Amino acid sequence: MKKILAILLCCIFIFGCVSCSNENMEEIVPEFGEVEGDVDLDGKNFVFAMVQDYFFEGADSTLGYINTTEFADLAAQRIKDVQNKHNCTIEFKYVPRAGDAAYKDVISGECTIDIIQEETYWLLSYVPMRIFVDLATVDSLDVTDEAKWGNRNMLYSTMWDGEIYGVIPAAHPLRTQNSMGSVLGINEQHVQSLGEVDTRDYYENGEWTWDTFTRVLTDYTLTSLGGDQIYSLVTSGDRLPMAAAFSNGGEYITVREDGTFDLGIFSEASLEAFNQVYEWLNGPTAANIHLDYKDCGRDYLKSGLAVIGMLDAYQILSGTDSIAYALDNFGIVPFPTGPEADPRSFKSFYDAADFTLCIPITETHVEETAFVIDALYEPFEGYETKDSIIDYLYDNYFLDRRDAEYFYSLSDIEHAYYFPSMDGMYDDIWPHLAGDKKPLEVLEAKKESMYLRAEEHLLPRSRTVMELYGN
Repeated sequence: MKKILAILLCCIFIFGCVSCSNENMEEIVPEFGEVEGDVDLDGKNFVFAMVQDYFFEGADSTLGYINTTEFADLAAQRIKDVQNKHNCTIEFKYVPRAGDAAYKDVISGECTIDIIQEETYWLLSYVPMRIFVDLATVDSLDVTDEAKWGNRNMLYSTMWDGEIYGVIPAAHPLRTQNSMGSVLGINEQHVQSLGEVDTRDYYENGEWTWDTFTRVLTDYTLTSLGGDQIYSLVTSGDRLPMAAAFSNGGEYITVREDGTFDLGIFSEASLEAFNQVYEWLNGPTAANIHLDYKDCGRDYLKSGLAVIGMLDAYQILSGTDSIAYALDNFGIVPFPTGPEADPRSFKSFYDAADFTLCIPITETHVEETAFVIDALYEPFEGYETKDSIIDYLYDNYFLDRRDAEYFYSLSDIEHAYYFPSMDGMYDDIWPHLAGDKKPLEVLEAKKESMYLRAEEHLLPRSRTVMELYGN
């Protein structure tokens, strides 16, 4: 459905451009002026359009933090401080889709929004259209400061042909981790009732491998009091093969200096991973696995009908319907590693960077707007370090500090990869790898089309990474 809507939006943009005069479009020329120090913004009102969606920490939130939390209090204070110190106001508008709101401004040539915050899933059709300011050209933001604005892998989906249109407030707690996938949530009460080993111990000891996971899928199953089977694993059939491929040491795309590239899903390591998934889903462990394409494993974990659920990070603690608010005793671990990977390493992926910030090209005071963004997203007082945020997570959400440490590390550059689910690749291959077709048959049938789509949708981003970051 998301893909269909995105295609429709693209069509709307094309027809909109036809209906607008070229002169009107050419009049949108942002003013770039330097902004330094403790400037007076002369009472300017900055309109901040924030999408209201599943990854927000509740509808009653401040900068996306639930208003009953310490982070929301710090966010509210930060907004007041920026307004008072720089003589401006910040007006928040909560909209169904912030990218659409920016697009309407661009089509009309108006400036009703200065900043948007949106999930990049809904920006991908707009990024090649260049309706946002290239933030690499803005003096008030250092987009290559990966500690503050997100590492290159997290920003990959906002890039295009040497330009970068969005950043993520990485210096604020939970704003990058929230986007990641392939986290395994564990119902620790079930594990203890079975008398089995804590999966966190397996990971810590370097034993969290496919072989161990196969035994877990075989043994970590039981029956509820109502007679329902409690599955060893509940996951979605599209995410499972992708997680397995990454967990065997694969890269999604590798680009050479001459512009040629390889897609890691066609490597021997990935084929080995897909064959393992095929065996899990069609071999002796098949009856202990349930495929849930709606919520991955979250609802099964919450209802006690799964020992392990494969989750997106937002399902763990982003809102009051998350795992942390429903289970008293749960743990989280990465996907187990294959024989080609280090047993203590892990990889995660995202298909949408949830808290991405963009400036529409209709904004006529770009540097001032970027200055406000930079000031808003300075680290919170008391949470400037990794350990301080991990302490908060441990104190408020997790029973085991290892969970907090793992969650914090999800979006680190060595773990985070872009999963191009909207770029025409998702429907073509991933569900088939969770079906009854042999993986090699699926890969051979899709290789040519996948490479063509990667050349169209991924190469412009990969080249941008190489240009901005030097590798």
